Amino acid sequence: MKNIIEAKYFDGQSSASQQISIVYDETINELCLQTLDGVSFIWQSEDLQFEQYDSLLEIRNKNYSGAILKIDNKDFSQKFYESMKQNKRVDIHTRLLNLGFSKIIAIAACLLGLIVLAYFYVLPPLAEKSAELLPESFDNEIGNTFMEAFLNESEVDNEKTKYIEQFASELNLGNTKPLHFTVVKSDEVNAFALPNGQIVVYTAILNNMENSDELVALLGHEASHVNNRHSTKMLCRNLAGYMIVSLLFSDVNGIMAVIAGNAQELHSLSYSRKFEQEADEQGLKILMNNNVNPNGIVKLFEQLEKENKFSVPQIISTHPLTKERKENMQKIISESIYEITPNGNLTSLFEHLKK
Repeated sequence: MKNIIEAKYFDGQSSASQQISIVYDETINELCLQTLDGVSFIWQSEDLQFEQYDSLLEIRNKNYSGAILKIDNKDFSQKFYESMKQNKRVDIHTRLLNLGFSKIIAIAACLLGLIVLAYFYVLPPLAEKSAELLPESFDNEIGNTFMEAFLNESEVDNEKTKYIEQFASELNLGNTKPLHFTVVKSDEVNAFALPNGQIVVYTAILNNMENSDELVALLGHEASHVNNRHSTKMLCRNLAGYMIVSLLFSDVNGIMAVIAGNAQELHSLSYSRKFEQEADEQGLKILMNNNVNPNGIVKLFEQLEKENKFSVPQIISTHPLTKERKENMQKIISESIYEITPNGNLTSLFEHLKK
């Protein structure tokens, strides 16, 4: 059965529309367009693209550039949509529009939820894994960039730096890259490691220590961060979301600006619980491998806890102390077999550092 409806036709060459008639059958496999002066031509369904706004249809033909057919007929609009759907000629945008507002909102909410879950639970481990693709030269470059700026604003205690370097040389810190040590004069209770192997210790944290075992624990902990490239992995994790957005929009300069900004904040980089536990356990292993009393790391935690009663040491904000961390150390020590061998050199050098 043939059906005829009225429509407006824009030929793509003139801004004015023509009133035309459309002849079609129930299957709508093709549209026969007839102008008022009797000219007719056929549009095949496989050549058509359309957008549907309730009863209004806007149909385009890929063979007629710029031409648009506008039909405002609810019954035809529905039949045309069903026919195109059966022929798999409906794009995702049009399908979504036909779902209705409430369904679209529900889908959007689900997609947003998936994006949030991916951002917090999928992206971070992938970002950390991506650090393995970065060469060691990246660690050195970003660490050197920070250290150069840091030294311009800090006062280095050269004498204690000499002694702490000698102290570290007495130890096997399990490092595969050279480690460098610097003591900075500061009232902040802090110490941090940079990805280039630089370990900075503040005088205030040295002053709080009671014996060399605590210093070995501190250096072992910080060396473990370097050995496992924790700083680089945390930088990748912190930058992951921004980097993906920037890469999508080809904003490479933006990525470099954020990397540079993070490089200036390496000393305040807060490690994840997983990285802290890894550094704790490997730092404890360093104590045992050097025949140093492993309870030095427990003693270090206790000293920081005492300091925390009066203020919040900077080291606690970057290496958050938890009851579980200390208990984990005590548990491992109680289950381990170790040997303690007094080292007079460590004791002597530690006394110089305390002066």
